[in-house]
Amino acid sequence: MRDVGPPEKVAERRHKAERRLPELTDLPYEEFEAELAALGKQASVFLRSFSSGQ
Repeated sequence: MRDVGPPEKVAERRHKAERRLPELTDLPYEEFEAELAALGKQASVFLRSFSSGQ
């Protein structure tokens, strides 16, 4: 989900940015809403752990 560069003490191997194309799919609104809620929960857990210094 995040591109924070290469692992520590490892040189960057990429010479240019990777080309990432969006993938479009049709979803019923209810499924989209459920996925969005799940992402929000993941983000809040991450932010809580990040802010607490763990």
